[in-house]
Amino acid sequence: MKIKSTIAVLLMLSVGSSMAQDKFEISGTLPGAGSDKKVILNYVNIEGKNVKDSTLLKNGKFLISGMTAFGNKAYLTMMPVKKDTINRNRGADYQNFYLEKGRYKVTGTNSLANAVITGTQAQADYLEYERVVGVPHKEYKALVPAYMKARSAKDTAEVKRLSDQLKPIMARIELGLDSFIFSHPDSYVALDAVMDNRTMVIDPATFDKYYTPFSKRVMTSFTGQKLTAKYNKAKQIAIGKSVDFTQTDDKGNEFKLSSLRGKYVLVDFWASWCVPCRAENPHLLKAYNQLKSKGFEIVGISLDETKAAWLNAVKHDGMPWIQVSDLKGFKTEIAVKYGISAIPQNFLINPEGVIIAKDLRGENVNEKIAAFIK
Repeated sequence: MKIKSTIAVLLMLSVGSSMAQDKFEISGTLPGAGSDKKVILNYVNIEGKNVKDSTLLKNGKFLISGMTAFGNKAYLTMMPVKKDTINRNRGADYQNFYLEKGRYKVTGTNSLANAVITGTQAQADYLEYERVVGVPHKEYKALVPAYMKARSAKDTAEVKRLSDQLKPIMARIELGLDSFIFSHPDSYVALDAVMDNRTMVIDPATFDKYYTPFSKRVMTSFTGQKLTAKYNKAKQIAIGKSVDFTQTDDKGNEFKLSSLRGKYVLVDFWASWCVPCRAENPHLLKAYNQLKSKGFEIVGISLDETKAAWLNAVKHDGMPWIQVSDLKGFKTEIAVKYGISAIPQNFLINPEGVIIAKDLRGENVNEKIAAFIK
């Protein structure tokens, strides 16, 4: 019994020790902020769940401590204890930062948004990321409303002028993103940058450069685990992979992709609400009409959530090919299975059911598809 008790105590000490390593403490000094306010922390706890904690601002100071795991984006917000009915339209006073184990200092005057948050390597990385990527991104966002207004007004001259300004800014953003990612292989911030900006459509043929450099330390994080799962799903529809699935068609019948063995099949993910998808449909119709006699078929997988919207779009766009959907949006069984989180996407399979091309689109998509048909 003594041996068991000793082991139990050692296990408790071990768990307590590992937990203590993830403790954080945030102390803030905002002398001009007053006292009738509270500071709210939104963060990720040790279970990977988003939680909130709060404390009162006393004599311009506050202190929040707790437990977290790894490094994750967090938010500090300051607001009146009592609802402010006079200044309801005033913007929220908050700031993003990266929270991990360690001590933080928040130093400012009367505002959290303008305060300086320092304390850990993750936060230092985030401040660098904001300088490299955040600055040009703010420039880009500032021009977007004028660009959209010009497009709505069909002012082609203004659209071109603003487009010429936006393109080099976007190039700076993309260059800054890659530069930061590749130079920070042991950074939670760089890992999030990949997850947020490089995973909408994952091409396994080119994604390794974003995935393999990261250290084991960051890849064991919550984000690292999610990235691995997402990458593994995308690998299922890499060129050279065999695919099959079963789904309900627009007539309520069960359809199995392998029933089309012997044909070239373009599997197309789309939705009635997706403007780029609908813009591709006339090109796909042209390809379908030209190539169906050569053993070509299309299977449309709709990510709609209502049957009426789905079928109305099929009728309006004149799509005579096979249509399937379980009407669950991006939670559609096939989309979840293959990690589809952005549309349009498609892949072309050969008569043996093997993927031979991906994301074929545009006015000459008929020629692109025809090049693969033997």
